[in-house]
Amino acid sequence: MLKEKRRLCPECKGQIEPGHTDMVYELKGIKITIKYVTANICSKCGQSFVSGHVAEEVNRLVNRVNEDVNSFIKTQPETGKRHKEVAIAV
Repeated sequence: MLKEKRRLCPECKGQIEPGHTDMVYELKGIKITIKYVTANICSKCGQSFVSGHVAEEVNRLVNRVNEDVNSFIKTQPETGKRHKEVAIAV
Protein backbone atom coordinates (compact mmCIF):
# COMPACT_ATOMS: atom_id res chain seq x y z
CA MET A 1 0.00 0.00 0.00
CA LEU A 2 1.39 3.42 -1.02
CA LYS A 3 1.50 6.09 1.64
CA GLU A 4 0.30 9.51 0.47
CA LYS A 5 2.95 12.18 1.00
CA ARG A 6 1.78 15.25 2.93
CA ARG A 7 2.77 18.51 1.35
CA LEU A 8 3.41 21.43 3.66
CA CYS A 9 3.14 25.13 2.88
CA PRO A 10 6.55 26.81 2.67
CA GLU A 11 5.01 29.95 4.21
CA CYS A 12 3.32 28.59 7.37
CA LYS A 13 3.80 24.78 7.30
CA GLY A 14 0.04 24.21 6.96
CA GLN A 15 -1.20 21.29 4.86
CA ILE A 16 -1.57 21.86 1.13
CA GLU A 17 -4.75 20.50 -0.45
CA PRO A 18 -6.22 20.52 -3.98
CA GLY A 19 -8.55 23.41 -4.71
CA HIS A 20 -9.15 26.45 -6.90
CA THR A 21 -8.08 30.08 -6.88
CA ASP A 22 -8.53 33.31 -8.80
CA MET A 23 -5.63 34.82 -10.72
CA VAL A 24 -5.68 38.59 -11.20
CA TYR A 25 -3.68 40.47 -13.83
CA GLU A 26 -3.40 44.24 -14.32
CA LEU A 27 -2.22 45.03 -17.84
CA LYS A 28 -2.08 48.59 -19.16
CA GLY A 29 -5.10 49.73 -17.16
CA ILE A 30 -7.15 46.59 -17.80
CA LYS A 31 -7.83 44.24 -14.91
CA ILE A 32 -8.29 40.60 -15.96
CA THR A 33 -9.45 38.04 -13.39
CA ILE A 34 -9.32 34.34 -14.20
CA LYS A 35 -11.61 32.55 -11.74
CA TYR A 36 -11.67 28.94 -10.57
CA VAL A 37 -8.10 28.05 -11.62
CA THR A 38 -6.93 24.61 -10.47
CA ALA A 39 -4.38 25.08 -7.69
CA ASN A 40 -3.07 23.68 -4.45
CA ILE A 41 -4.21 25.72 -1.44
CA CYS A 42 -2.78 25.89 2.07
CA SER A 43 -5.50 24.97 4.55
CA LYS A 44 -3.93 27.23 7.18
CA CYS A 45 -2.90 30.51 5.51
CA GLY A 46 -4.78 30.24 2.20
CA GLN A 47 -1.70 30.68 0.01
CA SER A 48 -2.33 29.23 -3.45
CA PHE A 49 0.16 27.37 -5.62
CA VAL A 50 -0.47 26.96 -9.35
CA SER A 51 1.49 24.40 -11.37
CA GLY A 52 3.81 25.63 -14.11
CA HIS A 53 1.65 24.04 -16.82
CA VAL A 54 -1.54 25.71 -15.55
CA ALA A 55 0.25 29.07 -15.17
CA GLU A 56 1.48 28.87 -18.78
CA GLU A 57 -2.04 28.13 -20.05
CA VAL A 58 -3.54 30.98 -18.02
CA ASN A 59 -0.83 33.38 -19.26
CA ARG A 60 -1.64 32.43 -22.86
CA LEU A 61 -5.34 33.01 -22.21
CA VAL A 62 -4.70 36.38 -20.54
CA ASN A 63 -2.52 37.53 -23.44
CA ARG A 64 -5.23 36.60 -25.98
CA VAL A 65 -7.96 38.27 -23.91
CA ASN A 66 -5.81 41.39 -23.45
CA GLU A 67 -5.27 41.67 -27.21
CA ASP A 68 -8.99 41.20 -27.91
CA VAL A 69 -10.06 43.68 -25.22
CA ASN A 70 -7.59 46.29 -26.49
CA SER A 71 -8.86 45.81 -30.07
CA PHE A 72 -12.45 46.18 -28.87
CA ILE A 73 -11.67 49.29 -26.80
CA LYS A 74 -10.18 51.00 -29.85
CA THR A 75 -13.54 50.68 -31.64
CA GLN A 76 -15.54 52.23 -28.77
CA PRO A 77 -16.27 55.93 -28.32
CA GLU A 78 -14.35 57.61 -25.47
CA THR A 79 -16.54 57.75 -22.36
CA GLY A 80 -14.06 59.32 -19.97
CA LYS A 81 -13.90 56.15 -17.90
CA ARG A 82 -10.40 54.75 -17.59
CA HIS A 83 -11.07 51.61 -15.54
CA LYS A 84 -11.63 48.47 -17.60
CA GLU A 85 -12.22 45.05 -16.02
CA VAL A 86 -12.66 41.54 -17.47
CA ALA A 87 -13.56 38.41 -15.48
CA ILE A 88 -13.36 34.89 -16.90
CA ALA A 89 -14.38 31.66 -15.18
CA VAL A 90 -12.61 28.50 -16.33
